[in-house]
Amino acid sequence: MSATLSPASVEPAFRRVALLGVGLIGGSVAAACRLAGCAAHVVGYTPGPDAAEALALGLLDSVASSVAQAVAGADLVVLAVPVSAQQALFNELTPHLGADALVTDCASTKCSAVLAASAALGPALARYVPAHPIAGSERHGPAAARADLFKGALVVVCPQPPNTLSAVQRISDFWRALGGRVVELDAARHDRVFAEVSHWPHAVAFAMCAAIANGDCAEDALRFAGAGLRDTSRIGASSPLLWADILLDNREPVLACAEAFEAEMAALLAALRAGDRQALAACFEPGSRWRRALT
Repeated sequence: MSATLSPASVEPAFRRVALLGVGLIGGSVAAACRLAGCAAHVVGYTPGPDAAEALALGLLDSVASSVAQAVAGADLVVLAVPVSAQQALFNELTPHLGADALVTDCASTKCSAVLAASAALGPALARYVPAHPIAGSERHGPAAARADLFKGALVVVCPQPPNTLSAVQRISDFWRALGGRVVELDAARHDRVFAEVSHWPHAVAFAMCAAIANGDCAEDALRFAGAGLRDTSRIGASSPLLWADILLDNREPVLACAEAFEAEMAALLAALRAGDRQALAACFEPGSRWRRALT
């Protein structure tokens, strides 16, 4: 992969970027940093083999053996770990954070990240700007990383009251340099919206795939499934543990989505059992109309 990356000839915005987590998202941040030339040095840390693999793929300049070693001297720290790991990671990185270092993250939920950071960072909370790049894949690990993963993708930035204007601007500029289209959103509103557009849809895709897999047509379904099922089930191939963490972390908004879904399914099933074509079409119409408006 390193052979395809050609850093731009611009003065790097950051001397040293520390990536805590170097899977698909962290690895893609590293690759995009190198492509954009926005970091003079990118160091990665993971407790498992991902960082070493990312180094071998040319995504990183170096690998750290600990959080402390990765964070020391960094002027930007990016957390790219599952939501369940964030509290411990904030606690671990705080003593080693430079006086002017910025912190951002890539988590799919924001309220818990803000709470974790608030409990750990102290005065450095002013330099933590939560973010969520809306990019990904059902694949995972550094081998799935792409330098263009964020190109044209929305990146939601959730400024907090303690943030300085400079911190928000620099983090927003960082994500723009990686190709993202930055929008700002309140953290609580973020979690409510993404329960609707991402978290609950993943749960539905997993359940739909499981229903097919556990049925008596499972083998034939693999042979005969067409584009429709492939489109609607793609995210059902995502990491089960990762998505279990996300749904539990955003449980109340997700449950609200589930209740609305149950009500729609109840009406649909009632119409289907009654053989009522008009009622069934009426159940479909609002969703069809909304989907046609989705660009």
